[in-house]
Parts: sequence; structure tokens; C-alpha cells
Amino acid sequence: MAVGFGFSLGDIIAAGKLARDIYENCFTEAQAADVKYLRFRQEINSLANSLKQLEEILTNASNQRSRRPWHTDVNHFGEALTILPEVTGDFHKTLKDCERLLRDHARLSYGKSSIARNFAWWTSTERDVNSLRERVSFHIIKVSFIAKPLEIQLLLEIRREVQLLRSEIRGILTTGLPQPDDSSNDTYLQSIHIPDEVAIRFTAALDSNRPLTFNTTRGWPVKEGFNSLVFHVAKSTVEFNSYQRLGQNVPDGPQYLNLIKSVWCIRQLKASPSFQSIGHESLWADYMRELEAEIQGQFRRFDNRELVRPRDDVILQLPDEYFSIWVDEEPPLRSLDIVEQRHFEEKILELSLPQSYRTRQSSLTVFRRSDYEFRLVITTKMTDNPLYHSEEGSNVNMNSTRLIPAYATPAASSTANNLALCDHRGQHEEWHSLKSPGDVTALQRALTGYRIHHDMGDFSWCINGSRDPEDSGSGRLQLWQLKPLQSLQKEHGSEPLNRRDSSLTNISTLPGDVATLASGKSRDVRSSSLFSAQKTDSTSNTTLLSGSSITATVNGPRGDGIELVRPEVPVLVIFTKCRGKYAFLHIKLEYTVFINPKSCACKNPKRQCTRAVLESSKKPFVVQRLTAEHKEEQGLFSWDLGMFRYPRRPEFNQVQTVEKMKYLDLDFSSVAAKDEFIKELRELENIRNVDHNTYEKYLRDRKRRAMS
Repeated sequence: MAVGFGFSLGDIIAAGKLARDIYENCFTEAQAADVKYLRFRQEINSLANSLKQLEEILTNASNQRSRRPWHTDVNHFGEALTILPEVTGDFHKTLKDCERLLRDHARLSYGKSSIARNFAWWTSTERDVNSLRERVSFHIIKVSFIAKPLEIQLLLEIRREVQLLRSEIRGILTTGLPQPDDSSNDTYLQSIHIPDEVAIRFTAALDSNRPLTFNTTRGWPVKEGFNSLVFHVAKSTVEFNSYQRLGQNVPDGPQYLNLIKSVWCIRQLKASPSFQSIGHESLWADYMRELEAEIQGQFRRFDNRELVRPRDDVILQLPDEYFSIWVDEEPPLRSLDIVEQRHFEEKILELSLPQSYRTRQSSLTVFRRSDYEFRLVITTKMTDNPLYHSEEGSNVNMNSTRLIPAYATPAASSTANNLALCDHRGQHEEWHSLKSPGDVTALQRALTGYRIHHDMGDFSWCINGSRDPEDSGSGRLQLWQLKPLQSLQKEHGSEPLNRRDSSLTNISTLPGDVATLASGKSRDVRSSSLFSAQKTDSTSNTTLLSGSSITATVNGPRGDGIELVRPEVPVLVIFTKCRGKYAFLHIKLEYTVFINPKSCACKNPKRQCTRAVLESSKKPFVVQRLTAEHKEEQGLFSWDLGMFRYPRRPEFNQVQTVEKMKYLDLDFSSVAAKDEFIKELRELENIRNVDHNTYEKYLRDRKRRAMS
């Protein structure tokens, strides 16, 4: 739409069609029910109706025009359409911005969004939405004021053409045409008194946000002057409904001030050489007469005692921003700040970072984009300089990014709360120094999907009783439970503080991960997507089970079926060294894995036993070992804890499995440390067993129903 050459009837029809398309197709059912979206949607619909009104005016005028051989452009209506874009503003651009915002920020064209997703969209784009709503409303107001003058102008154009056809002499184009009389409006508005104190503040406000086209020689620019005038008229007492019986007949101070400001703007605009040069019969002049009539009607409400003027001191006490004159018709959409949530993202973690300087405060925010994609943002502010603001962001793909647990190295005094990230070659490392061990476990959980149920150092281990450096060592252990972080957009307190959580989740699995029960047949596998909403409710003093169903109806080639999700079992991870290389031992605590009290010195009551023996009732006993590529610190950046995250990486199955594994000795620093470990392990085993039994019960029930 080329504003410089005016609008055509086709332009207005196309804009109306776009508005209708946005109204009908760019809002989901869930969003349409939300009051924030509802108002935005209603304003889009109102603009569509306003454009329809313009279309009808132009179509009616087009149908009344005489057809002449040299009239090849059926959309030509003279000056009226040439300057119409300056009067109404570029509503086509505004609608395009609306469409882009809705589609880019809200995933609106892809089906229903969750309440959390809607909330995330609203909070991250609220300023843009408010700006667009203002722009849409401004177009509606300007179209409503220009509709009647435009219709008059078009009919006058038709009359001139008729006269030209009937005339044999050039130069009588406007002879005999009635001239609009605006003397009564002009005389009345000239009588309106504007207090000197108010006029002085209006004049002072001219320099604020002044358009480039304004200068002392030409005076007020026509387009920008009318934009301001229409804006202030719309914000005046036209918005006020009086209820005299209830004593509600005094408008707000800002509303009355805008009415006075409108009169002041008219005087400045009519005195401007730019306005005086456009002629008495132009569309701008008709536009002015329409606005003058509206303003006079508002002052008549005071003359008729329908309204009562606010006191002068109420007006004069208003802040300077209420006296502003100029308006920005089309403020550009801002780009998202790096720390703001994007579409398809969930904010899952915010951490305050250690202060490198007393005056600097930094924070780390983690956004989850998918099961394996994250965005990390570090924001820094200075307490003694409010204008200082620094943001750094990085995208992390955990399928190719290594997660280095520097906090678990033997010489971790200097890196006690550090995690590092690097690429798959061990290069371009990015260190994250955190405040506390709790922050370390939170960030590790965000990137791996596992909650650390128990963390303990200062113990030794060996495989099958061996003292070979390859099969024994010392280090640190952690018990993991699959529990991805929830979105921070959810209500606070939705995730239990109790550590005894269930691994059952209500999720949608990918094709091939569905346990379909139809025609008496079944197949159950572990889910490969666990980053959907999780709900947990306390069901006892020892376990917390999912409050939502572990089943869902799915459609398959053999008809409808039931989807079941097998819960993931807990994991024991040992951080250690083997022959000078950093290494992990990864043991899935399947239902067959247990602590055998008969395999250690506990059977001797005279000895305080610090040993626990992990065995499996089913052979083989699977223990995976991942070793760094090089010895000591040279191999640190290949010591990748991310290999054991969930969902699994494609190369997870290539991790070495210990051969001929029979049992794993764990030797602790004290009896109390051993007892604490066994207690924590028992808790996870209880959760695992309850989850497993619940899953099996559902499986049996569904099979029985399918067979009956």
C-alpha cells in the first residue's frame, strides 16, 4: 500500500479482508475467552467494520459516478483518496504488525495454547500488544471522524463531474456549488476561555516529542496536527457518561483538560500557514469542521448543565505529561529483550549469581525450548548506576553440548560451585560460577532432567572386590530421580517441597513410544519425551504420586487405544577417576537391584561396618562407565555428565558397559554416612516400587477391559 499515492478502493477492501482474517483465524478458542485477548480481538473487529464503512462509501460513490471514455481508473476519486492515508494513518501496516505479533509470539495458528503458554505470551509481549491496541483504536477514531467528510467530498466530486459534462465552457467547475458554513462553530469555539496558566503549559509542551515537520515558519504541520487533535478529542469528555441522579456529572480532570487542549490545538492549526494553504474545500477543511462540531457538542453538555466543569486547581495540579501535545501515530514494535521469554520457550530457572563487585548484581535465567534445547541468559546490573544494564545469552543444545561437573573434581576448592559447558570437541568452554551447592544442583537438574535426591562425597568403590585402578577408586556419588524442572509461569507452590516425588508423569509420547491396548494386544516402552506438564499430589507420608492420569486415548491404524507411560527408574551416578582419568559410573536402579546386607561385614556385630554392597538378582548387573579422553585436567572437558541426561542422546547406547559385573562395593567414611545413603536409597526404591505397581495395575486393568 503506497501511502504517497493515496488509497484505492482495492486497498481498503484488502485491508478489511486482512482485519477479518486476523479476527477469525489468529485467535484460539482459549485466547478468545481471555479478557486480554478478547479486547484486542474486539478492536480488530471494530477496525474491520470501520474499513467496511469506508468501502461502502467508496462503492456507493463509484456507482453514482458517470462513465466517461477517459475514465480508465474506476478507483480515482480526486484529492479525497490522495490524502486519505494521511488522515486515517496506514491501517494496513498496523494490521500487518498485529498479524506478525500474533503469529510469531503466540503460536496461535497451531491450535490451542495452554493457560501457562498464554500467560507467557502476554507477559513477554504486553507492551507491544498495548501499543498495537492504541494504534488500532486510533485508526478507528480517525475513520469515524473522516467518514462523513469523505462522503461529502466524494459526492461533491461527482457533482463537479456532472457539471463538467453539462458545461460547454471551462472554468465553471465550482460555480453554484454550496459552500459549507462553519462560522457558527468557529465563533462558538473562539469564545471558549483557556486560562493563561494552562495555555503556557501547552506551549511549553510543544518542544516535547516535536515532529520534524514542525517549524516556526510553516507553523503546525497538517497531518501531525490533525493526529494530535483527533487523539485529544477522543480522550476528552466523549468518553464520559454522566449520571446526574447519582451525582456523577463531573468528568475527570484529564478528560476536561483534553477538551480544552482540543480547542487550543484547533486555534494553532487554523493559524498555521500550512493549513491555510490547503483551501476551504479540501478534505482537511471538512475534517476540521467535523471535529469542531464534535467539540462544540461536548461544550454544549456543560452549557446545558448535563456536565459540571472540574475546578481549576484540579486541572493545574495535573502532571506535565497530561499537557503533552504531540502523539506518535505508529510506534514501532520493539525487539524482545534477550532476557524476555520467546514463543515456544518456558522459563524454568532463575538464579542470583555471586557478586564479583559489591555494586554489581548478576542473575542467570534458563529458558527451555525443547527436550534438549535451552537458552541461558546472564543479566548484570549496578546498584550505584541504574542506567547500567548488561545481558549475555547463549543457546545450548544438550545433544551436542558437554556438561562438565567441575564442582565434583578432587581439587574442587576453587570450583566448588562451578559447572562448565563446552562444545562436543571440548572447546569454547563457558563457566558458570554459582552461589551455593543448591544452585549447582538446580542448574544441573535444568539441563539433565534429573533431580538430585542425595549427594555425598568422601567414599570409595570397587567392582567385584577388585583393587585394579581401572575397577576401583574414590570420589562422589549422587542418587538421581527423573524430575524435570517445571515452568516458573505455573503457580508458586505447584511443585512439592517434599523430596519424595514420583517419577510418573502425564505426558504425550512420540510415535512408537505408545503402549497401545487394543484387541487384547499390548506393548509398553519407556517414553522419550518428558518435558510436558507434571502434577504431583501428596498421597501419603512416604510418597508423592502423580495427580494426573498415566493414560490417554490415542488413535492408531487399528482404532482407538490407550497410551501408558512406563516410569523411569532412579539412577546412581559415581563421579571418580580411573587410572588418572575422570570417569563416571552409571547404574540404573532397576527393580532387581538392591543392597545385600549379607554381603558385607554387618553380619559381624562386633564390627562397625561402613560398607554397602549393591547387587542384582538378575544377571547381568549393568553398570556403564564413561571415561575422559585424557588424564587429569587435560581430560576435564571430555568428562561429560550430559551423556546421562534425559531424553537420552543418540550415542548413549555406545557408552562402555562393565563386563562380568557381579556386585559393586561402596565404602563410606563412617557408619552414619552409610546409613544415610541406605535410607535415601530406600526412599527412592519405595517411590520406584509404587510407580511400578501403579503402572502394572493400569496395564492389567486395561488388558482386562480390552479382553472383555
